[in-house]
Amino acid sequence: MKKVLLAGTALVGAALVASPAQAELKLGLGGYFKGYAVYVDEDAELPNQRDFEFRKNTEIHFTGETTLDNGLTVGVHVEQEVENDGNNNESYAYFSGGWGRVNFGNEDGAAYLLQIAAPSADSNVDGLRTFISGFQSDEDLDYDLAHFGSKQAGNISGNNPTDRLTYLTPKFNGFQAGVSYAPDASLENGIGVMGTTGFEDAWEIAARWDGQFEGVGISVGAGYTTVDSVGGGAEPEGWNVGFNVAWNAFSFGAVYLEEDEADAAATPDLETTTWVVGAAWDNGPWHVGASYLNREDELAGADLDSYKATVGGGYTFGPGMTFRGALAWGEAPVAGAEEEFTQFTIGTDISF
Repeated sequence: MKKVLLAGTALVGAALVASPAQAELKLGLGGYFKGYAVYVDEDAELPNQRDFEFRKNTEIHFTGETTLDNGLTVGVHVEQEVENDGNNNESYAYFSGGWGRVNFGNEDGAAYLLQIAAPSADSNVDGLRTFISGFQSDEDLDYDLAHFGSKQAGNISGNNPTDRLTYLTPKFNGFQAGVSYAPDASLENGIGVMGTTGFEDAWEIAARWDGQFEGVGISVGAGYTTVDSVGGGAEPEGWNVGFNVAWNAFSFGAVYLEEDEADAAATPDLETTTWVVGAAWDNGPWHVGASYLNREDELAGADLDSYKATVGGGYTFGPGMTFRGALAWGEAPVAGAEEEFTQFTIGTDISF
């Protein structure tokens, strides 16, 4: 009898290993298409360079989600780029409930997820992450926090995704906080070749508050990132603080960012200071906005200053569908020199 019981137990165990139960997740499909015509006039033109070009950025998003009887929501989210050799952009699992939310995998950390962004002329051209740009620059002239290991659209120094664990608290009276940890990290932003290895234990903490006071919407937030060096050398860090106010159809905001992109190798440290202000008017399907970005990079005792001013607007012609246009001008570092540019963009953004 004992032998029969042991044999039965072994058969059950083998069945569980051979054919595990499939999670019953409801599959959702989404994504976006961002297509633009871009005209650029710049001082640092290359031989046989075109002034006019079509640019686009397209992603397909897959989300599987279910809510269990105990109230726990479980999901998996995958973002696949159509351009850029079809690279995987994000892939992570998440768990959420009344206690908050946990993300596990290749996803932005708390310092970005809770970051405040200033209003923009066109969020694809001058927003928190620049998707469409045609002028030359030694750096990504946007103002997202230097995500150590995060893959960023248009990143010039590598696309090495990093898996991390993030916890976000539920909102209490408009307040929310978060913390992230990644055991392996790589430095992805900056004009210097700061290296993509040799960094570990990336920590991020952030908090923000969203509320209203006498009819005025207010958002304030801040975040901090720090990374250890494997060899015990310099440790990169960065922090951001921002605010946004909205009244009727008008909004105004600003963000300030400091980054110390130190390298464990012999490469000189890169210190970056960025501030942005923006304003917008939204009335029904119409949007009009303007922003100004100023950035200073200190590398090996040399200072490189850059700025970008943008004005533009858009029209929503259907759910998730907009026509957009913007004019940007400024100065960006090219081959170590500060060069002027003017850029005009017109296009459409379709989210599905």
